[in-house]
Amino acid sequence: MYHLYGFFSQHTMKSLYVLDALAEECGTAFEFHFVDLTKGEHKTEAFGKLTPAGKVPVLEHKGMTLFESDAICRYVADSEYSALFPQDKAKRAQVDQWMEFFANQPGRWLNTIFFEKIIKPGAGWGESNQASIDESIKFLHQQLPVLDKHLANTRWLANNTLSLADLTALAYIEQCGPIGFPLADYTHIKEWFDRMEALPSVARTRGRL
Repeated sequence: MYHLYGFFSQHTMKSLYVLDALAEECGTAFEFHFVDLTKGEHKTEAFGKLTPAGKVPVLEHKGMTLFESDAICRYVADSEYSALFPQDKAKRAQVDQWMEFFANQPGRWLNTIFFEKIIKPGAGWGESNQASIDESIKFLHQQLPVLDKHLANTRWLANNTLSLADLTALAYIEQCGPIGFPLADYTHIKEWFDRMEALPSVARTRGRL
């Protein structure tokens, strides 16, 4: 049994999207434990024993704990011998390539905008930094055409099949709605996004939170 500890965050969503997809593909059993960061539950002694980083998500499995969402996603998919993270090294590298692309480029800028426009005002942490938002939007418009061009020739990000790359990327791209970013400007990304939202496992994940 896998135990995932998390909050309302895109990194938690990434892990849940993968676990729910594995439940569908492999019958993987897991439990989700909500950690309320607004109440400081991540600062308790009990939670501190799970991770030295003091943040979510955290996975607990067979006496081992693991933090960082991409590491969690790779571990559970690999442990279940899932097609979401293929055993073939070349195919696996294709998945890794797009996971890294999102984590370090468009995902980074979408997270920044979401933090400035949604999290900061919602938590009472001061005014949004418009300069930071503007810079992030500029970088997004440099990077998303690369993704849109790629998706013009394939339904999925890697190996022409659903993989960890798609499920983890969804957690970033779904922020476009709340922040008011015009995803419709990128036709092929929007088509991919609609396919992802139609997955039953995605609906189950969203129902949890």
